[in-house]
Amino acid sequence: MIGYINDNTGPKPYHYKNQIVIVDKKYQCPNYCAIKHNHSVYFKGESNGMVIDESKLGKKVKIKKNHRKK
Repeated sequence: MIGYINDNTGPKPYHYKNQIVIVDKKYQCPNYCAIKHNHSVYFKGESNGMVIDESKLGKKVKIKKNHRKK
């Protein structure tokens, strides 16, 4: 049940320009983040961290889940 709740309320990856970003309300990368990874961002006007324009946000990235049979 915890995994289901986290999938629906937790951070979500989206396509943005030529990269993938993680839309996360609890954490954003700082503006000067120079690490090569999927940056945690939020929408313009709602944070002091790394922000994006919500109108340019692409489709949600679907992560294939590995279900093992028991």
